[in-house]
Amino acid sequence: MKTWDDFLPLITPHLPGCPNASIKTYLALTARDFFTKTYLWQDDIDAIYLAVNQVEYDLDAEAEVEDVLAVVLDKQQLDRTEFRLIPFERRDEIGSPRLYWIHSDRTIRVFPTPDKRAVMKVSAVLKPARDATGVEDWIYATWADILVNGTVAQLAIMPGKEWSDMNLATMHKALYEQAVTKTRIREYRGVQLTVRQRPFV
Repeated sequence: MKTWDDFLPLITPHLPGCPNASIKTYLALTARDFFTKTYLWQDDIDAIYLAVNQVEYDLDAEAEVEDVLAVVLDKQQLDRTEFRLIPFERRDEIGSPRLYWIHSDRTIRVFPTPDKRAVMKVSAVLKPARDATGVEDWIYATWADILVNGTVAQLAIMPGKEWSDMNLATMHKALYEQAVTKTRIREYRGVQLTVRQRPFV
């Protein structure tokens, strides 16, 4: 694990006088933005243990869940849907879940209502939490420069500060945006990341 302190030597020379606390705050925001835009951080999260008559479950992960890519129950992939697509008169149906939807950023709901205990596996897109204190080593090793560029861009553009520098902000913003675009192209090339989403039948 690399903390935001590990990034400071890469950032403070660009922003003389900027408080470390501000740098860390914007590092977290930049990291969230980067992984939200690129879908680069994908992993299986903690298994979800279905209980009888319970339709909503927490999405527990080492970081914040940005999106769900796949849900598997008894070796069968569930289809993604939306609550509004399930007919009102069938919302109390009980059986083995066939569908799921994301009720909020931290919870998932299934349909029909489970009639037995089971284990559901979830693959998700992750991003650092807003209050994260750092990132995993592999993120630092590969993407530190990008996160530095994004952070410097956001702080240098602030008006009236000791560290304000519009030219510096423009340069680092361009570097950050170029890196995001290249990363998205590289990661998506030849890879189908869209989840299966079908209307209720």
